[in-house]
Order: sequence, then structure tokens, then C-alpha cells
Amino acid sequence: MFVFKVGVVGDQTMAAEIAELIAKAGIAVAAAGAGGPYDDFADVDLVIVDGEEAMDSKQEVFAELDACTPGHAILASSSATVSITELADATSRPDQVVGIHFFAPVARKRLVEIVEGDDTSPQTAQAAANFARAIRKQPVRCAECPGFVVDRIRLAAATELSDDDGQRAAELTEVYGDRFEVADHAADQSELRAFAEACMVVEEGVAGIRDVDLGMALGAGTAPGPFARADQRGLDDLLAAMQTAEDDWGEAFAPPVLLRRLVAQGRLGAKSGQGFYPYPPTAGAEGPVRLDARGEVAVVWLDNPPANSISGAVVEGLTAAWKQIEAQGSRAMVLASASPALFCAGADVKAFTQMDAAAGAQLLDSVHALLRAWETSSVATIAAVNGLALGGGCELAMACDVRLAGSSATFGQPEVNLGIIPGFGGTQRLPRLVGPAKALEMNLTGEAVSADDAYEHGLVNRVTADHELFDAALAWARKLAGQAPVAVQQIKRAATAAGLDDGIAAEKEGFAAAFASADAHEGVDAFLGRRRPEWRGN
Repeated sequence: MFVFKVGVVGDQTMAAEIAELIAKAGIAVAAAGAGGPYDDFADVDLVIVDGEEAMDSKQEVFAELDACTPGHAILASSSATVSITELADATSRPDQVVGIHFFAPVARKRLVEIVEGDDTSPQTAQAAANFARAIRKQPVRCAECPGFVVDRIRLAAATELSDDDGQRAAELTEVYGDRFEVADHAADQSELRAFAEACMVVEEGVAGIRDVDLGMALGAGTAPGPFARADQRGLDDLLAAMQTAEDDWGEAFAPPVLLRRLVAQGRLGAKSGQGFYPYPPTAGAEGPVRLDARGEVAVVWLDNPPANSISGAVVEGLTAAWKQIEAQGSRAMVLASASPALFCAGADVKAFTQMDAAAGAQLLDSVHALLRAWETSSVATIAAVNGLALGGGCELAMACDVRLAGSSATFGQPEVNLGIIPGFGGTQRLPRLVGPAKALEMNLTGEAVSADDAYEHGLVNRVTADHELFDAALAWARKLAGQAPVAVQQIKRAATAAGLDDGIAAEKEGFAAAFASADAHEGVDAFLGRRRPEWRGN
């Protein structure tokens, strides 16, 4: 589902700010008050309704919009309090009703909560998330519950409230009980309460740890998020503090099952190498790629902040790590990210613009040689994909034998939006994994897909909870490391033998032609300048 025009409904300041934000992203906007008229909404692809909190009134608005907008259009509420599921009941398209919750001030807050009602389809939720990225916001997806993610965690730990927050906290107290009553906690006790509520959000399946941490960092300004902060503190220390607080302050501080389980496993946070997130070794660590040998399993960490972008130095680091893996006789490799926020956001576009044709060709040759070495080796390779895997990041994952995805992972080949084509195998490996039709869709539209969608189409082998992703990758690595090396190598070579090298040669030729075009220069300039490109077809 694509968004070319958005209708914004509302009489408040935020509605105007949302409309302005969308227009700045180059998307057509039609605006109307809560009572209409909706004469300009006949060709909208998405409607965002702001303001009205009374369910009856908002259902009337949604019923009217249902009757006057195209059948494919998504109907969204930006309210933090009105039930998405109940709003959907007023329409004939409940699967196309979703929450898109902005945070004030709209222009500065990067976060958007994508709230899925009981009937919201995965396609609708993913389309809403893609729209959020198109207007340069960071989406986090969550199931519907009072308070969603940010307000629920933030208000659970509040020691003083504004009038608006006071009303919101009272509403949450009615639902969740007296743990939302404001208490005069010390700073450490507030942190414990926020952490306890964050664990409940995860345990109830509302959101994963990555989305919780991103939501709190970007929506509440509490960076790092509660789980990353817990890892830095030490989960054993946190458990002891919560046990003491429970004795002193009551069951609101009871240690969550999730915390107790990780401590029992010895996952104590950054100091032990793994807590809610995995951590690469720090001893002697230098450069954007780190190698961590664990017996017959080697872990290769991408560590090129902030986005793990693929640069010449990253390719050199991956190549050096692979040579060492082969030399030391490792039987399996896990490719993981040192960043809790993402796997790899793609190639370093700015660095590419500074390369001449010879340097660019050399980089392409180096990447393809490395990825083909992975595919034809007796070493089994597993990609542990957390968060964004876009462009070159998706292509790195596709060159691995097994792809595992955290529940919040997102995959995409957005190169076409820059006027270029995938250059690291995306036109060749993607159709072999998901089929020609889905591959053409992803490569031609540049739209991202969720972890569940990627699993449905064969792009990933398994989807796990975010905090279990690394353990799952190690388990696969141990299993594959125990297989006969000669058989592993011959199976892999036979599986990738059908014309892949010829296809990659054609892709490299196509990439060079597209990259040298005027459209590519315009696409890159527009990307770096945060504007919509103007294609001229040459």
C-alpha cells in the first residue's frame, strides 16, 4: 500500500503540525476539521484523525470517513487514549484502522507509535511504519493497550504530574491498579518502577525490548532505554535492588519473571557479554568489525556507529575477519550487530559519492568476492538480524546460509529511491529466496517489510523475540558446526550454482550504469539534502 496523499482531520494545533510535517516530506495533504467537510478526501491513501477523545464522537468521524474515502485508504487515529479496536468497529474496514501516535512537539520529536488494534492487519501496520519513515520519523510498533508504550512506562515511574499527565495517570490507574498512583519515590525507585513496567510491556506481548528502548529514548527523552540501562547497571545488581524494594515498598517493585530468568541464565548485562542485548568483547577491540572466537563458532560483530553503514573500512574488516575464521578452522560464523538499535542501514552513501569509478568498482568486486566465499565455503553462516537491515545490510544477510530475525527487524532494498540499483547481490539473491514477484516488488518500490512478512516469504528462517535472537543464532551455529564440513560445503555450492555468478556480473554492470546516471546524482543529493528527488530519466 502506497501513500501519495494524506488527509489530516482535526481542529487543534497538533493537526496543523502533522499536516505541515507531511507536506515538508513532499506528500500531498488535504486538511479538514473534525466535522468536515471532506470534499478533498476522495483520493487520499491515508487519513490521520487528531483531537477528539470522546469515543462516540470519534466513531462518528471514522464512520463518515469510511464512507467518503477510497476503499484502500488506511484510517488512523493519533489519539493516545481512544481504543483503535473500538474505532475500527465503526467502519467496514477494521483491518485498515491503525494508530499513528505522534508526540509533541511534532517537528522535533522523532518518535511515532504504530498501534495495532485487534483487527489491524500486518500489511496496514507495516504500511503505517513505512509512511512514518517517509516523513522522517522513527516508528515503533506495539499492540493496543492503555498508555501504549511510552506513556505507560513513563507514568508508572512519575513522581509529579502536569494536569494532562494527571488525568492520563488516573485513567491508567483505573485499568492497571494503584501502581500508577503518584508516589514520592527516590530516583532509583523511579528507575525500578519504569523497568518493572517495561518488563510487563514485553511479557504481555505489547512490544519488544528494542521498540521499548527506542520509544523511551525518543518519546520520553530517557536515553538509554530501560533495558539498555539495566544491562549497563548489571542485571544481578538490579534484581537485588528490586528484591529489597519489594520488601520495603510492596509488590509494585516485584522482580519481573523476565529479569529473574536472564539472571538465572547468567546473562547479567554488559559485564557478562549478554543481558537483554548481546555485547562484543572489548579487549583489544579496534575498527568497525570485531571477531569473537567461541570454540568452533566465530561471531563477527558489525560495529560502525551510528548505522553500521557499509564502507570500505567495513568491507576490509569483514574480509580480514573471514580470512582469520578460515585460518583458525571455525565451522560456523554468526554475523551480528554491536548496536542494539539496528543490524545495518546499508551502504555509506556519502562515502560512495566521494569514490571515482575505479574505487567504486574495486569495492563492488571486494564485496562480491567475500559474499561468494561465504556461500561456497564449508563454514556455515548465520545472520542475526536485529532492527533495520536495509540495502547492503539486507544483502549481507541474504549471503548468509541462515537468517534469523528479531521480532522488530525490518528488511528492505531502498536503492531505487536514490536512482540506483542494489549492488551487493540484491537483484540476484532476493528472487532466489522470496521468488521473482516479491523480489521485484521490493526492489522496484523500495518498501520495507517486517520480520513476520520476511518469514512468510522465505527471506528469513525464523523470527524470535528480540532478547532471544542472539541465543537462537548461537544455537543454530552450534548445530551447523557439528555437521560434516565436506557435505556442508557441497550442499551450499550446489544450492547457489544455478547462474548466480552470471547474475551478479549483470547486476554489477547495471549498478555501474545506474550509478553513473544523472538520476543517481539527483537521488543521492536529494537523500543527503532531505528532499524529494526530481527524476529526469537520464
